[in-house]
Amino acid sequence: MNSIYILIVEDEQLVADDLRETLEFLGYSVSDLVASGEEAILQAEVKKPNLVLMDIRLEGKMDGIEASMQIKSLFDIPVVYLTANADQATLERVKTSQPFGYILKPFDEKTLATTIDIALSRHEAEIDIKNLAKADKNVAELRIQKQSQYICMAAHEFRNPLTTIKLCAEILKAHNGYEDKKHKHLQCIETATESLIELLEDILILGKTQSGKLTYNPCLIDVIAFCEEILESLQMTINQQYTIEFTVHGEGRFANLDKHLLWHLLNNLLSNAIKYSGASSLVSLVLIWETDFICFQVQDQGLGISEELHNHLFEPFQRGTNVSEISGTGLGLTIVKQCVDLHKGTIDFVSHVNMGTTFFVKLPRI
Repeated sequence: MNSIYILIVEDEQLVADDLRETLEFLGYSVSDLVASGEEAILQAEVKKPNLVLMDIRLEGKMDGIEASMQIKSLFDIPVVYLTANADQATLERVKTSQPFGYILKPFDEKTLATTIDIALSRHEAEIDIKNLAKADKNVAELRIQKQSQYICMAAHEFRNPLTTIKLCAEILKAHNGYEDKKHKHLQCIETATESLIELLEDILILGKTQSGKLTYNPCLIDVIAFCEEILESLQMTINQQYTIEFTVHGEGRFANLDKHLLWHLLNNLLSNAIKYSGASSLVSLVLIWETDFICFQVQDQGLGISEELHNHLFEPFQRGTNVSEISGTGLGLTIVKQCVDLHKGTIDFVSHVNMGTTFFVKLPRI
């Protein structure tokens, strides 16, 4: 098996030497020991290591985070932070650099080896996906490539909440006894866990649609009562922060629709409308009965959808730049589109940035 070369960036010589011995004991090869960010970039270019272990506070003008971002950008080499820094400001900067791992000193051999193995495996998978994306293949291969890209994107979406959970857990261990900080980081862990659950559920649903396992099973349902149940459930979740208005136009109450698909369709549209709207704003659901169709109109007064996203809105993991600070999986509207398609219906939208969005869904009544 070919040796895995690791570049150590550490300005304390004793620590660097100890780390070299540990890595060699674990079966890795050390390409070099350097003490500054500038040297790290130079040696990354010259030695082409498989991975960089990067301290954050270094000699010279450039710290480890800046050096890490340049190494990732210039050479696509994965970086794992190995540092004693765990303050909030540092952690925020660490998250923006999207590292492949983060280990607090003092470390143990098992944690170091596991983190390196995961980082290398993930980097190798990302390289494979990129290579597949460049290949000119037939339709079947392109479908496989697309599925692989979705897997890579899903892994990327999992990375942020998992990193948050790991960092917060390590901080809790490092700062045992600080109750106010403990409560804050436990909240971060809880929020990140909820994001993971939401993402996992969306991925499972998307996987079912693409594998043909999410089927269309219509039955006669009371559509008005169905909508009222969904709205009541959402209103309990958001308390009184938002106003949800429900109106019905036309004569009708029952239609042959798939309950499971309709729930995902409306729940995703309404949840998005709430998520991307300011507190106390109005979200409306309008139900319109036509002779052969039933129409749903979901309207909000929120951030709107940036124009560059309009042509790709229903593709997986697509999110506008104006909502990057709001948590989301980027899968909700893909699932909505699949549910509409299985009903042999249509979906359209009108949206303007900072003025809100309206989705129009038309489904056959029979």
